[in-house]
Amino acid sequence: MKFLRNIKWRMPTIFLVLLSVILLVFSIFSYILLAQSAANNEIAPATVFTTQIAIPQGTSVNTTTPGIRNYEKLLFYTISADTVKSIRDGNAVVLAILTVKGNLSIDQSIFITEQAQGGQKIWIYYRISPEDNTKYELLIVIHPSAADKLILGNFTNILIYALPVILLLAFVLGFFTVKRMLRPIDLIKNNMRETGRGNPYQPIEVSAGSEFSELTASLNRAFGRMQQTVDSERQLVADASHEIRAPLTVMMGETSLALRKKRTVEEYEKCLRVVSSESAYLATMVNKLLLAAQLDNAKSLTNAEDLNLSDFLADLSPAFTVLCKQKSMPFHFNTEPGIMVRGDTLKLRELFFNLIDNAAKYNRTGGDVTLSLKRDDNFARVDVKDTGIGMKPENLGHIFERFYRVDKTDERGAGLGLALCKKIAEIHGGRIEVTSQYGKGSTFSIWLPVAK
Repeated sequence: MKFLRNIKWRMPTIFLVLLSVILLVFSIFSYILLAQSAANNEIAPATVFTTQIAIPQGTSVNTTTPGIRNYEKLLFYTISADTVKSIRDGNAVVLAILTVKGNLSIDQSIFITEQAQGGQKIWIYYRISPEDNTKYELLIVIHPSAADKLILGNFTNILIYALPVILLLAFVLGFFTVKRMLRPIDLIKNNMRETGRGNPYQPIEVSAGSEFSELTASLNRAFGRMQQTVDSERQLVADASHEIRAPLTVMMGETSLALRKKRTVEEYEKCLRVVSSESAYLATMVNKLLLAAQLDNAKSLTNAEDLNLSDFLADLSPAFTVLCKQKSMPFHFNTEPGIMVRGDTLKLRELFFNLIDNAAKYNRTGGDVTLSLKRDDNFARVDVKDTGIGMKPENLGHIFERFYRVDKTDERGAGLGLALCKKIAEIHGGRIEVTSQYGKGSTFSIWLPVAK
């Protein structure tokens, strides 16, 4: 029974078995109740007559047909079809009944008429006669036994023919209902199979409010993030390969050219300077890639400490001044004292040095760089402002992506600095934003939670 391993078949089968048991118990119970009801069924009186109980052979007189109200039950008995025939033939006509008030004899031929066929059920009721309180009035109720057998037979036939049809329809409807209910599971299974083969994850669409909507929404979010991570890693590898290949090509070309023949000291020095410059660029990019990998794997700060951000930036301001002076531009520093945050000093140093370096690198001649710190509600806000070339609106949405460059021909950076800044701000529980006006400069704003 391998097919029962499939939940689409197993659930309808279990439902069918349970339904069969319920219907079987219901049918048996209904048959018993119907049989008992038929046994005690009382129809309209067939005959009413009066008789005096104390007389052994009473006389009877037919009267009108009253209801059973105000009567007391005296006797119930059944007679077979043979007895009915014998009574109609004049045999076994008298029914003798022993009561507490005397003996009663009833002529059964009065109510066993020519129309009676087959066995009969007979109820006898009595009450004091309204006309003569010395006599009792009897009420006779008869019911053919064949009618009960016909009812029970019809009910049995209905059960025999109807139950299999009902169970078959229930199984078919149950199968298609379960199949429809489990459709999201099939979509998930097929999607996982395709994803396992290396194909991109496709979001699963399920109608809102269904049993699986929350599950599929969670899977879509989880695998969506996973797909983004995979795509980012692929893009990172591709971009890193491209960025590394260029300086390696330059170094290999320079060294190959220098080794072809003897060169002057000046030519060797020029070649070494190129190799040294490209090596420094590679070292910087590799270090940033390693830091980016560490930040990607980090879920929280491991070396966090309470830090006076005002003093921390004040200590770094001389280095920022030197960095800007190399580009022949002034550095301005404004801060509110005593602002405390919780952070990693090495990572925050990397964050602010990257921003100051970019502000100086992409500034215009005669421009300046300004760093300001102030408290903004429950955050410490740091603004790094330059008066440089600025950015166009279409570039702002991509500026924090790895290896993204506004100017594709620009060789002044690897395109990793701002991506690292964004990750460092986020891992500290903060965020970074940029506003820029093309040709007038940019402002990078960082919000870090104030230490509690």
